[in-house]
Amino acid sequence: MNKKQLQSEETKHRIVEVASELFAKKGYNAASIVEMAGAAQCSKANIYYHFKSKEGLFLHIAELLETEWYRNWEVHKTAYDTVTDQLFGVIEFSTKQGLAHPLYMAACEFIEGHAEESSMVRKLLAAKIEKNRLFYEGLMTEGIVSGEFKPGNARQYGIILEGMVRGISETAGSMNPMETLELYKAALHVLLHGIVREQ
Repeated sequence: MNKKQLQSEETKHRIVEVASELFAKKGYNAASIVEMAGAAQCSKANIYYHFKSKEGLFLHIAELLETEWYRNWEVHKTAYDTVTDQLFGVIEFSTKQGLAHPLYMAACEFIEGHAEESSMVRKLLAAKIEKNRLFYEGLMTEGIVSGEFKPGNARQYGIILEGMVRGISETAGSMNPMETLELYKAALHVLLHGIVREQ
């Protein structure tokens, strides 16, 4: 990497740091490219060169955080002996990591503001949903193969799990983190054990 490329990467990194702080402090909508450029000591054109748009910048930050989450989960999941424990563990890990994250409110604003767009943003959000589905499908496959779960369609289970988690996250906005976590656990318990009384 030559000097110019190194400087470009340093500028990009600085923009990401500054933007993350502003998004966390002011929310997605209120944080402006002008403020980011000033705080990062670069031009608006520089930001658009690296990220194309404010949406692109936020999605880049979200992707970095997602990569970090998966890396942390790989370490964290070793504490669980069964897939069932992993499922409850990943719910608790995600809730505590997500709801407490400084960028949580900005992410909610972003999703709400772009949910109806037929754009690159919508496609990327759809890709994230698919990635989550594959993650849950992997866990369900592991449980079926090990004999912990009954034989079944792991792909369908993955879709159900992803939809359940996403649905709760969208409807539990007024709840505090502990209430939200308990709701996730209750939903997962219903999914795994059902609510019909055995005869």
